[in-house]
Order: sequence, then C-alpha cells, then structure tokens
Amino acid sequence: MAQRIKGQEVALTLISPDGNVDDLVDFQSFEGEFDIEILEEGYLGETAQRYDDIYNGASGNAELHVENAKFFVFQQAVQDRAQRRSAAELQFNAVVGFSFPDGTRGRLFFEDIFFGALPIRSPGRKDYVQLKVEWKCSNVRRVV
Repeated sequence: MAQRIKGQEVALTLISPDGNVDDLVDFQSFEGEFDIEILEEGYLGETAQRYDDIYNGASGNAELHVENAKFFVFQQAVQDRAQRRSAAELQFNAVVGFSFPDGTRGRLFFEDIFFGALPIRSPGRKDYVQLKVEWKCSNVRRVV
C-alpha cells in the first residue's frame, strides 16, 4: 500500500513584496482551491444540456499562531497595497511545498495574491492567539 502524505510533509511560505520570506511560520492548516466554474446551456431541439468550463483563478486560506510581531508588519503591507499607499507595486506570493514518501517534491506557487479579511482571534486565557489569512489569485504555477 502506498504511503499517503500528511500535514507534516506540507510547508507554506508567504513571500513579501520585497522578496523576503515572512516570519509567519506556525501554520496549523492550509487549504487551496482551483476555482473552476461549470457552464451549462440548453438549446431548443436538443435532448441534453451542453457543458463547458472556465477557470476563475485560485484561492486559499491558512490558519496560524502568532509567534512574534512580524504579522503586524505583514498586515500593514497588505493594507498599504489595498489603500494604494505604496510607492512600488506590491506583489505577495505563497508557496506550498509537498514532500512525498518516494522523495519527490511538488510545489504550488500562488502568484500575485490578494488578501481578504485578516482576522486575529484570542479564544481564551489558555489558548494561543490565532490568525487566519485568506487570498485569491489569477495564476497558480506547479513545479514537480
């Protein structure tokens, strides 16, 4: 029976516009989705629908714990881009690496990502502060 990949073999890295890897490292979960829409059309005189599909980009989200104040620097850069307060065009990227049991590696590069809400949550006195990062992008590059 083939070995399956587990979360310990998955690494997520957020890359800032300056090319530096953000120090957001304590990721608890990651989810990526390729947004493909099915188009459906019916025509007179035909006995079945016709189908097609269209690629609408990709999206993802991740949950993490806060280890240092770098999240606030990241959050400010996201806000600066959203408010067009930056002199240079800011581009964020996310890279997800998968290490398979046979030694091969696969990577997904979410290029030029745009963020939604960036909630920060402190569920209780004994719980770690949690962050959630959600994004969308037009292109995902795959490397094997």
